[in-house]
Amino acid sequence: MAIDLVVRPTGLRVRFTGTDRLAAGSRGLDVPFERIIGTRVMTRGDAVASSPRFPCPGSWWPRRLRAGSWGVGERRQLWGVRQGAHVVVVYLSGRPFHRIVMDVEAPEHVRRGIEAALLHSKKTSARESMRGSWPRSATTGSASPSVPR
Repeated sequence: MAIDLVVRPTGLRVRFTGTDRLAAGSRGLDVPFERIIGTRVMTRGDAVASSPRFPCPGSWWPRRLRAGSWGVGERRQLWGVRQGAHVVVVYLSGRPFHRIVMDVEAPEHVRRGIEAALLHSKKTSARESMRGSWPRSATTGSASPSVPR
């Protein structure tokens, strides 16, 4: 697979190169650590089974290539997989993608490297509290969301 995966101090950089850039219809993606929920190694079959069925835009050739964007909305995924038996899956929060599926050499080693960098980023960077992001209720003065009854 012509995927260039780099773990940077601020997050992951995923880049398609060569003909895979054309097949994926994308240059790639920069993902900050704040968006990464976790990673895991899966068999290619399990990853395909839990994926949307239609590329948009993307390319596929059964059992040989699956590249580009798959699905829409909350289930949208970025794929870069050739014939590997195991893939690295990176779960994300927010948009435009909810997960990235990559075919890399030594997938378990790559997964451990991403997890170590993610843990290090959580220890060294300040996290923003969600407490101040809720609008205050005019009647109660509390910082909890108002729920219609």
